[in-house]
Amino acid sequence: MFLSMVLGCSELNIINMLRRGVIVIGAGGAGDVVSAYVMCEVLKSLVNVRKCVPVAILWERWILDPYPGPIPRCLIRNAVRNSACVYVGGNTYVVRGLDYRFRPQASIIAELSGITIPGITLEQGVQGIVKCVEELLNEGFDSVIALDVGGDILAYGYEESLWSPLADSLTLAALHYFSNRALVAILAPGADGELDHDYVIKRIADVGSEGGLVGALGIWRDFMNIYEKLLRRLPTEASRAPYLALKGVMGELSIRSGSRRIRITPNTIVTYFLDPQKVIKQQPLPQRLINTKSLAEAMRASEELGIPTELHLEIEIAKTYGCGPHTISKIDWRKIKERIKTKLKNTKKQETRTGGQSSGVG
Repeated sequence: MFLSMVLGCSELNIINMLRRGVIVIGAGGAGDVVSAYVMCEVLKSLVNVRKCVPVAILWERWILDPYPGPIPRCLIRNAVRNSACVYVGGNTYVVRGLDYRFRPQASIIAELSGITIPGITLEQGVQGIVKCVEELLNEGFDSVIALDVGGDILAYGYEESLWSPLADSLTLAALHYFSNRALVAILAPGADGELDHDYVIKRIADVGSEGGLVGALGIWRDFMNIYEKLLRRLPTEASRAPYLALKGVMGELSIRSGSRRIRITPNTIVTYFLDPQKVIKQQPLPQRLINTKSLAEAMRASEELGIPTELHLEIEIAKTYGCGPHTISKIDWRKIKERIKTKLKNTKKQETRTGGQSSGVG
């Protein structure tokens, strides 16, 4: 098999572990579950994985969920099952505000595929993710992959182009508890328009130089029909990039209503697999998040490091523009981002002068 050839004989135990059953978490937010679903189909077809289930981080982009923060468990309706994970089916939807309703992308995938998709809400920080993963491992899966489309999961946190490090960092931190049966996967370097292609490749090389590069796997044209079935119904842009590459679209493209540019290359159909401990070792935010039990704790940790996150951005947007669909076209994302960065810098300066603790962004 292709992955066996890439990894070499010394790593065949990893392939055998995957074959016994794997969960693939869409680490960067709700759109990554599209690629998690495709990855399951690739692993089953090319690596003879016995069973594989995509897992969604239930945090949609503002264009679908124009309210701040990940989806709270209490607002999810018609879940198939509600335990450590929230199991999303084709009829699952979310209620925000007084009457705004939407279906998370995992629900649409569940409808199209006929499967139930475990979802992770983030109210309990890393510990909530760990509980959901443990539940799934106890149900017969042997290993876990955190799949990030684009590669932001490799960010240090201070990159100027970085917009959304929190969901990735929480998911990565959770892998600390499963390091002997976990992998980090980077699909389509630079495809979400945050860290650029060459920088992500460099970060993969940095991890590789520490012995953390485990292998790689490509997506074949055979899977284009799966992409086509999903992408007709789903708004994800980053997860669309591998499909475009297979269609022969190469070069620069605009995404996010023209606010970001991505570069599609032959690398866009490649997934790189990394040792999570080698990745965590290089990054300050996941290290600080490992023991978090709430979003508030995670937010404080990022503030103490001076790292703005998507949660800060969405809270500031809600304060500035309000919430609801009417806000979507009004937002100046770059202006909001700069405001958050200024607030964090001022907070750090105040702490330095007083020796006190961060009071949070407000």
